[in-house]
Amino acid sequence: MFKRICISGAMLLAGVCPAMAAADGGRVQHVVIVWLKDHGSQAARQQYIENSRRLGQLPMVLSYQVGTVLTADRAVVDGSYDVGIVATFENEQALQDYLVHPEHRKVIEESLKPLVDKAVVYDFKESN
Repeated sequence: MFKRICISGAMLLAGVCPAMAAADGGRVQHVVIVWLKDHGSQAARQQYIENSRRLGQLPMVLSYQVGTVLTADRAVVDGSYDVGIVATFENEQALQDYLVHPEHRKVIEESLKPLVDKAVVYDFKESN
């Protein structure tokens, strides 16, 4: 009886409060830094941003932020890119599901890749 209550409680916690359930596994951050072919163009940056926002609507994405470079006069800040994206996922499996999702592949291939000169990706798991 005790095991069943504990398991049910854990399942309830995962369903009601995914943020708390993810604390053990650690959420995953997917950071993408993009240099566009038309580097520095505000119109190209806006086109990339608008096209990429569809990716934030995929069901496994917890949050999705996209924006342009913020220039700074600090030596450690790289301001050479055009667009940055930070997408948050419940866990590593959710990120993998996102990467192979047909809509993700379609948006990347048809809408984003044609605009991109270079992209760098940083994926990391949050620590507890």
